[in-house]
Amino acid sequence: MREGQGDGDAAGHYHRVKRIVMQALELRGAARAELVARETGDDAALAAEVHALLAGMEAEQTLRVSLPPGIDAPDPGQDLSGQEASADTTREYRLLRRLGAGGMGVVYLAERSDGGFVQTVALKLLNPVAEASPELRERFARERALLARLDHPGIARLLDGGILADGRPFLAMEYVEGEQMDAYAARLPLDERIALFVKVCEAVAEAHRCLVIHRDLKPANILVDARGQPRLLDFGIARLIDEDSAAAGDTRTGQHALTLAYASPEQLACQPLTTATDVYSLGAVLYQLVCGQAPFADHDNPAGLYQAIIHTDVTPPSRRLPRERAAPARNQQVPADIDAIVLKALRKEPGQRYASVAALADDLRRYLGRRPVSARAGERGYRARRFLRRNAWPLAAAALVALSVLGGLLASVLALREARQQQALAEQRGHDLQRLADFQQATLESVDIDAMGHAMTDTQQRKVLDVLERQAPGQPLEVRLRQAFAQVGAPSIARDALDQQVVSHALSRLDRDFADAPLLAADMRQSLARVLIAIGHYPHAAQELQRVLQVREAALPATDARMASARIDLGQALFQQGELAPSAEAFGQALAATRTLPALDPLRRAAEAGAARVQAARGDPQGALAKQRALREAWMAALPAEDETLLLLRGDYARTLDELGQRDEGSAEMTELLPLYRAHFGPESNRTLAAMDTLAELQFAYAYYEQSAALARQVAQVRERRLGAEHPDTLKAWGTAATSLVRLADSPQGYAEAETLLDHLLQAQGRILGIEHPATRQFVVDKIRLLSKQDRKTEAIALQRRHLADCLRLLGPDHRETLFAQGGLASMLSDQPGGLDEARALAQATLEPMRRQLGSEHPLVTATLDLIGRIERNAGHWQASRDAHAQALEIRARTRGMLDGHTLESATRLYIALFKLHDEAGMRDIRSRFLDPLLKLDPATLNASKRSHRESILLALEGRW
Repeated sequence: MREGQGDGDAAGHYHRVKRIVMQALELRGAARAELVARETGDDAALAAEVHALLAGMEAEQTLRVSLPPGIDAPDPGQDLSGQEASADTTREYRLLRRLGAGGMGVVYLAERSDGGFVQTVALKLLNPVAEASPELRERFARERALLARLDHPGIARLLDGGILADGRPFLAMEYVEGEQMDAYAARLPLDERIALFVKVCEAVAEAHRCLVIHRDLKPANILVDARGQPRLLDFGIARLIDEDSAAAGDTRTGQHALTLAYASPEQLACQPLTTATDVYSLGAVLYQLVCGQAPFADHDNPAGLYQAIIHTDVTPPSRRLPRERAAPARNQQVPADIDAIVLKALRKEPGQRYASVAALADDLRRYLGRRPVSARAGERGYRARRFLRRNAWPLAAAALVALSVLGGLLASVLALREARQQQALAEQRGHDLQRLADFQQATLESVDIDAMGHAMTDTQQRKVLDVLERQAPGQPLEVRLRQAFAQVGAPSIARDALDQQVVSHALSRLDRDFADAPLLAADMRQSLARVLIAIGHYPHAAQELQRVLQVREAALPATDARMASARIDLGQALFQQGELAPSAEAFGQALAATRTLPALDPLRRAAEAGAARVQAARGDPQGALAKQRALREAWMAALPAEDETLLLLRGDYARTLDELGQRDEGSAEMTELLPLYRAHFGPESNRTLAAMDTLAELQFAYAYYEQSAALARQVAQVRERRLGAEHPDTLKAWGTAATSLVRLADSPQGYAEAETLLDHLLQAQGRILGIEHPATRQFVVDKIRLLSKQDRKTEAIALQRRHLADCLRLLGPDHRETLFAQGGLASMLSDQPGGLDEARALAQATLEPMRRQLGSEHPLVTATLDLIGRIERNAGHWQASRDAHAQALEIRARTRGMLDGHTLESATRLYIALFKLHDEAGMRDIRSRFLDPLLKLDPATLNASKRSHRESILLALEGRW
């Protein structure tokens, strides 16, 4: 204290020095000097004192402590409270890093090591300025003594303390690794913040029971550890309650150290302090936890804050908006109970606050338990409101009981009315079921078995005779009869008989027997239409489903589930018979009707899968694939793997991948799917056989013609046995086998076998599904290829022109199938005298639409590039031929592999063009990368396709082509 300065002035002088120093610590260089000069004015002594304190604190910032080496480890029973510590019981501590600093000391993270025992502690040392102050040294010693009295899970424990060998005091505290309480609580809902704060109150109450006042409670002195337990730190300015009363007249600066924002009015007025001081500081901490800021946070200078704490009423937390609106835990309404509790803890007069910290905690517990809080005692109607809120469920139950009693008579009347309605509905449903059962029984009983048997016999005889007429007469009659009966097939006859003698017979009775119940008749008609779909009579099924829709449209709303169900069945029947536009319309109407249903509703899933299936068949496989992929991902995440609709969708997905040339992915999907089909549907079910047929098509795409033909033949034979020789599914499987047989045919016998099968398929398919059905057109394509392989060019070109005309008429000029037919005609004309100009025009007109629709790397695009290369070769334009073959080779090698048959085909043709252009370097490159690897393989290990390419390569290398 300077000479002549009174005790009252000393406190003010200290606060002024501290305020200037704390502000200056944030600045450097000229800015700091300017601040000190402005705040001290002409008072040179004050300026010198500020600079000295700043210098001391700067020195503390870089303080390094070297503790004496340890001696024998202390006895386990030795007192570690610090009260017996002295210079002769030295410790060995290794400083790790600085944790923080305050007005009088610095805290380090340190390790204590004694004889192999290692413990992490928070080591507190005085800074040089504090060491020079007897008052601060006394306070440091008092902190050690106070901490030694405290033992509570919410208070950081004193582990060690005493005097170092060099005479400096130290404290070793339990190291609490955690987050400052206000930051931790900001993420919690309000009630969880309150429960956390109650734990802090319990720790402070324990200190009060030990007669210790903390006097510096603030969020920075409360850390929350990883278990969610708040821990109270820094008893640096704490005092015993009786000591503080005895020191009431002492105005030394050390007695009134504080954090202004959380200090009580009596602390600022230098009055005697009691436990009420800690109640006020806890109220300020609670205020910040509730609304995100301290009670007087809008005062940003010490003088204004001082005046506010002494004279200004606290604004309720509910009327203070948090400064950071991004904190979600704070963006909620503050209850009136919390307002009252906080404001009572922050009363100006200590006697008007809670009598103890325990009383504050009890009131908060009452709030959490939805019980009346003492802070609002005396408010009119308050206890009644709390009672109602706390007992909301029991009171609501009582009210419900009363209402049920009062409304009992009404409920009984309504229940009786509902029961009568339900009884009438049940009776009606029972009557309907009985009518359906009677109808089915009467229908089956009325079936004329004799007529059915005669019809089957007549049909069989007629078909056998038809076959006999087409057979060569050279063989014995017995052999010819066996062959004829084998070709006719009993399942086909049985299917026709089932339709004519049972299904059609039942349908003819519906209008008569259910004339008074058209909706019931429509339900039965839809069931019979599904039987027709199952046996492959798609046109008849579609006709009956149209009648179902006519009846339902007149009686039901468009959103009725029965409308969507009939449209889905109709769309499937139309799709199977190749009526793609009407099929798309039916599925589109079903989609519109099921949009409001849940995403996984069976009707909605059937409509979505069917619409995507038709979209792919109509020439938009890219759009269909996007929909199927999205549905597949959603359904696989929510449905079991064996779900029937999911299995069918994944089969559609694999087929669309094949159409788009993404055959690796399609093959992987189908290989994974086939065991699921066999397990769920059975090894010989129609759906399992359809999956096998798809796998055969994928094998064909990879030029595994032998495997494809074998698998497709296996499927066809099972279908022929189970469904009949002329069932559409049987014909489709034989078509897959025929496509591979055409590729494998290389002898008169092979040609004859393939042509006989194709002619049979064309005749049967044309009769059953029509000549314009997509499957029928595929048989035409295979027949054209077979004619070309036999050098029957004139027939092949004529048939190709008719096929292209059909595609243009039925599908339009930009459909994928039309473009393929156009490219096929160009390929045939390229080898004909006078046909090069037309061939070039057709090929060029095909290329860009294919790129636009299918993508630049689709197999049909590369096939068209290869075709252009052959056309230019035949015209003698070797540079143009080279360029086209080079483009095709680059894409095929990258997407299909170096040893793929199509890749080798492009490489061989490019080699020939390079030979004609005398490009020896290019020839060596093509030979080393593509041709020689195949030539090095053992011919005996190659399939038919690879052997054919090997022969072409050898001819090219010999200069013969």
